[in-house]
Amino acid sequence: MDIIKLGEKESFKPDSKSVVQLINEDHLQLNMICLEAGQEVPYHRANSNVSLMVAKGEGELELAGEKEQLEHGKIYRVPFETRMRIVNNTDNRLSFLVFKTPNPKEMI
Repeated sequence: MDIIKLGEKESFKPDSKSVVQLINEDHLQLNMICLEAGQEVPYHRANSNVSLMVAKGEGELELAGEKEQLEHGKIYRVPFETRMRIVNNTDNRLSFLVFKTPNPKEMI
């Protein structure tokens, strides 16, 4: 059994987002993204089917032009190739899990 302790994996950078790879298997890629206040994951297209889950804090998710508040206790589903952006628009740290199924390398 593997146990991943998220608190031990968090890694914040003062100048840019931090991406921590937790699992990288054929059918699943799981990353944790850590954003300081004001940082963001810039616009990009989802390179797989994505689910997001907040571990700590709050932020804003923009999907195909629609904005949604990211909150703990919810799972946000993002279809393949959807244009998206995530912003930490608070004064606190934000960390969230990014589940990609299948692993993007399988989407090619």
